[in-house]
Amino acid sequence: MAEYKADADSIRNAIRWGLMLAAVGTAGFRLPRLVNEFRAWRSALALEDTATSEGWHRVFTVESIGVLVVLAIGLGAFYVLRPRAKAAK
Repeated sequence: MAEYKADADSIRNAIRWGLMLAAVGTAGFRLPRLVNEFRAWRSALALEDTATSEGWHRVFTVESIGVLVVLAIGLGAFYVLRPRAKAAK
């Protein structure tokens, strides 16, 4: 029975893609809630209810920043863990 030995590049590549997929999945999971908060904010603006619209705007802003932070971390990990060029011998 032949043993399979994974090299460091394939493990790094698996971690890299796994983190990227996790970041995209987390952002995708939060998007429907973000859309609902945007709609609630816009409907509060239409009703000219300033206190409610300010609250929904704050919640929408925090949630959108959260989505962007998660994507930035995922992209940063994807970039940092990219395969390195082999040094010329």
